[in-house]
Amino acid sequence: MAIAANIQDYVAIKRNEEAEKAEEAFYKFLSEFKKGDKFVYQDLVKEIGDPERNTLPVDFLELEQFNSALSLIIIQNYYEVYPYLCRAVLNYARTLRVNEEPVIIVKKQIYVSFENVPARHRLRELTSDKLGTLLRITAQIIRTHPVHPELSQGTFVCAECNAVITGIEQQFKYTQPTKCVNPVCQNRTRFKLDVRRSTFVDFQKIRVQEIQSELPHGSVPRRQVILEIIVRGECVELPQPGDRCDFTGTLIVVPDVSQLSVPGARAESSARHRGQEGYQAEGVGGLRSLGVRDLNYRLAFLACSVCASCYRFGGSRLSEIEMTPEWAKEHMSADELAKICEMIADKDLYTNLINSLFPSIYGNEEIKRGILLMLFGGVRKVTTEGTSLRGDINVCIIGDPSTAKSQFLKQVEEFCPRSVYTSGKASSAAGLTAAVVKDEESFEFVIEAGALMLADNGVCCIDEFDKMDLKDQVAIHEAMEQQTISIAKAGVKATLNARTSILAAANPVGGRYDQSKSLLQNISLSAPLMSRFDLFFILLDQCNELTPEAADCLVASYKRLRLRDSSGAAWSSWRVTVRQLESMIRLSEAVARMYCCADVEVRHVKEACRLLNKTMIHVEQPDVDFDEEELAAGGTVSQNVSRVLSGPGLILYFSYVNQLILF
Repeated sequence: MAIAANIQDYVAIKRNEEAEKAEEAFYKFLSEFKKGDKFVYQDLVKEIGDPERNTLPVDFLELEQFNSALSLIIIQNYYEVYPYLCRAVLNYARTLRVNEEPVIIVKKQIYVSFENVPARHRLRELTSDKLGTLLRITAQIIRTHPVHPELSQGTFVCAECNAVITGIEQQFKYTQPTKCVNPVCQNRTRFKLDVRRSTFVDFQKIRVQEIQSELPHGSVPRRQVILEIIVRGECVELPQPGDRCDFTGTLIVVPDVSQLSVPGARAESSARHRGQEGYQAEGVGGLRSLGVRDLNYRLAFLACSVCASCYRFGGSRLSEIEMTPEWAKEHMSADELAKICEMIADKDLYTNLINSLFPSIYGNEEIKRGILLMLFGGVRKVTTEGTSLRGDINVCIIGDPSTAKSQFLKQVEEFCPRSVYTSGKASSAAGLTAAVVKDEESFEFVIEAGALMLADNGVCCIDEFDKMDLKDQVAIHEAMEQQTISIAKAGVKATLNARTSILAAANPVGGRYDQSKSLLQNISLSAPLMSRFDLFFILLDQCNELTPEAADCLVASYKRLRLRDSSGAAWSSWRVTVRQLESMIRLSEAVARMYCCADVEVRHVKEACRLLNKTMIHVEQPDVDFDEEELAAGGTVSQNVSRVLSGPGLILYFSYVNQLILF
């Protein structure tokens, strides 16, 4: 037992020595690293003396370039060496002078923010083996909690001898001293917090979810209920719901105290009997009295750096404050600026842009132009009375099935850096606007962003817009015109921004657009909702006639189906569209795979067409049954058929003859 204890003490000493060496190396990096003749971090450390500053940004690539061994230690033992790095910044700040005056650091917590960490991890890769290491993750924010003051370093006063106890570190729970520092005093339980001499920092919790592009095939986004982002200091209030951000920090384990307050959960049990005053004999020691089986733990991410970014544009940061025309021009290279000037002078700029945006969609040039103008948007105006006039453009696409409506929406959703794609039938009013939910720990009601809030300053693509319920359509009236969302639920009253363009797709009534009727008669939308759309586009599925040049078996079979569908003779509810052509292609490929053929041959196409035709005939053609009374009345079968084939039965007959002729 003595040997084991000595080994543990030796390991603890070695770890402290490693952290102290990291502190010295980091101090040397701050004082000696320079670009050209200028010390990079000298001015940055001087700014920490300002009352509103408490965070030093450090470029991790520069640190790795200066001292690769130090960067490796920080990556592997970040949580352990981080306090020593902050102390190095404080010590270096005390050696600097501003206008011949020393930098005065008031009593506050100093933080170090690492940027440009090379390795990036997914949320699904955050496991317990990465605890304490330096990580960089990317996620989308779905909920932000209010900013609260957090007790960082507590100063307590003994209630019996008035002794002052300082430096009591608080880690996600309120912790008092275990005993008084006065050797004569025997107080172990009665202490009072001295608020004026304690250190408080800003504290905020953020809930995130995975980005759609990082999801594995066949998976759904994990709403990270057990993983929350914890930010402090200058990082609070930077991210907003809907932002896609880079978080740099470490993975930690915190006690899940919210489970103890759930109805039915077992209450806290003490291992020792309580004294007469109702306190434990050892004083308040946090959650130490609970065993491992009594208390659950959850993962959390303690972030030291937060930055909003978009990876579709080279990983550059897209900040609303920085992204001005002057800023963009200054940060462009000479070649990029010359290329933009060349594009502006091109007479075919309009056509080139729409061809680049929708390269896989043929035709529909006017719709492409409307969507392109929606992406550019107008100018938001404010009248002299203070009324805000939206500058975002709302577009609605109405058309027959299989006319690439959803393809337009998906293309915009993939291209736009901040966009949300949703389906009208599967979305509720709270899911589109915002929901008020109860926090699991504080039991306070907080606002969780919906699709329109997540698409703020972007585009919200809503498919199957006509399938939405009437109450859900009414909920987005305010968001489409005033571009705000007003909530008054569960004691929470707020007005949120929804400055987004809406790109909606809807099907006409009955599945096919009737050109003899007006637009209002063809869609199931209310007049107030229709008036909020700037552009309406109609997509008609006009069938092409057979051409003599169509010699390919697949194309010929598809056009036969289209010709029969367009003639109206086939009394069917199944329309023959481009999807059936894609179905024949998929079936032909399946037949070729079955025969282990590298190419799809004509016989494979014939088999796919035959199978698809059999399915259509089974759906479209019901059997004609004769009643027993008709058979008992006598007469030939042809006479009975002539009696049945009158009215709708005659249409079925000619439909059957038409199929015999075509196939």
